[in-house]
Amino acid sequence: MMRLGWKARIMMVGGTLAALLFLLLGLREMERSSAATVPATSSGAMNPQAQAIVLAAAARPIRTGETITAAMIRNAATDPARHPSAATPAELIGKVATRAIAEGALIPRDAAENGEKLAIRVPVGMRAISIDTTAEIAVAGLVRPGDRVDVQVVYPGADAISGARGSGRSRAQTLLQMVQVLAVGDAVLGAQQTSGKDQLSAPPPPARTVTLALSPEQVSILSLAKSTGALTLSLRNPVDGVQVAIAPATSRGPDPALAVPAASVTVQAAPPVRARLSTPTRQPIELVVGDRRETIYSGSGQR
Repeated sequence: MMRLGWKARIMMVGGTLAALLFLLLGLREMERSSAATVPATSSGAMNPQAQAIVLAAAARPIRTGETITAAMIRNAATDPARHPSAATPAELIGKVATRAIAEGALIPRDAAENGEKLAIRVPVGMRAISIDTTAEIAVAGLVRPGDRVDVQVVYPGADAISGARGSGRSRAQTLLQMVQVLAVGDAVLGAQQTSGKDQLSAPPPPARTVTLALSPEQVSILSLAKSTGALTLSLRNPVDGVQVAIAPATSRGPDPALAVPAASVTVQAAPPVRARLSTPTRQPIELVVGDRRETIYSGSGQR
């Protein structure tokens, strides 16, 4: 009887220990599962930096009409709930600033637009003027919006093959330098362009006009040159900003104004006018006295 009693006690103690062990394992498993199912919102509330996203701030002052590039903005990690109108960098690059933006300020979405209209692309204080072009004038059609070009003008003289539109030799000179191209045909600076795949499958037709950004004084200069001469564009490297002093070039042939002799007028001298004095007819003079007649002048000069 005593042996059975001790055995029962041992079994009871062992069962109790096993139950406690299973209880501990169950509690640990419950803690793990509860930690795994904690909502992300609660962890975000505990760590406010987890909700911060990258917004765009101006890296330098941005003027109205400027096309926003990656170099003009910097990343600013902040809570979008505090700045709901601020834009991200991806929302701004390639768009045009519709108002001035101070350095370091967050850029609102309504401070930039796609700029499909050309007017918003014209820098403040400048003017847009278009010139008719051909492939030869526009560097084989390789000029693109945003490029910098020089403008040359040729004033044809009397030696031009196309005919005499002026006097003397033909003359060429560099009219303007470092001029920004705003548009080529319908392609406007900063506007969304078709993809390269589309361009390869269907190349765009050659542009017939190139639109330049000029100061008001340069507009007058170009307008006068366009009406009296032939314009040509030369493409510049984007990093080349050197203004070069270039002397006008003239044709090397003889000056047509000097080669063509002046129209000679043959003046025939009129025969000398000789004074012809009429010699009076000499008549004899007679003196009649009564019946007497006496010749006092015979008409021959002798009395």
